[in-house]
Amino acid sequence: MRFRLLVLLLACTLPAAAADGLRYRFQVWMRGGAGPLETRFSLRPAPGTTSHNHVKRPRMAAWRLEALRDQGTPYAQAMLLARAERLLYLSGPAPQTRREPILLRFGTRSLPVWSLRLPQGLDASGVMVEVAPDLLALCDLSVRFAQGDVARMELHLEGLDGTASLKPAEDGTALLSTLGLWSRNPQGEATPAVETVR
Repeated sequence: MRFRLLVLLLACTLPAAAADGLRYRFQVWMRGGAGPLETRFSLRPAPGTTSHNHVKRPRMAAWRLEALRDQGTPYAQAMLLARAERLLYLSGPAPQTRREPILLRFGTRSLPVWSLRLPQGLDASGVMVEVAPDLLALCDLSVRFAQGDVARMELHLEGLDGTASLKPAEDGTALLSTLGLWSRNPQGEATPAVETVR
């Protein structure tokens, strides 16, 4: 009986295993603002949904963003997550990506680095990492705007909680569409300014 109680007590005190996902820091500088608006969030894989008696293929999963509400700018989480969601990449290699002969270390893992070719006219830089075989995720993105309310955006991958359940997302190349819009409308307004919290 004592042994069972001891096992139960140990099980309750051990930290729960973190769910698979990617942890990001996102900052937005508004023109004329004193400092950046900031949030930290996790990108988590979401299970496929059913509709009309069909299940989405496991290779095309959904994603969800979970803000760390105790970190970042108060009352700006919804707006920042709405923008960040259009800046993410979680998919296989694309014509705009190219493997580089370097590795980037995250904890105990060394990940292959891929460069991102950006549309002409954008003052930006972007880097991907290969988080699983043939699965790229955005690592770093920095964009500056010469006009408009937004002066600068930066998105950085801060850590991996695990990648075993990560799959290419249905909208996994959203970043490429957003960069294309910005190259035609270089004011940083390709995404909605306000969105309800997910």
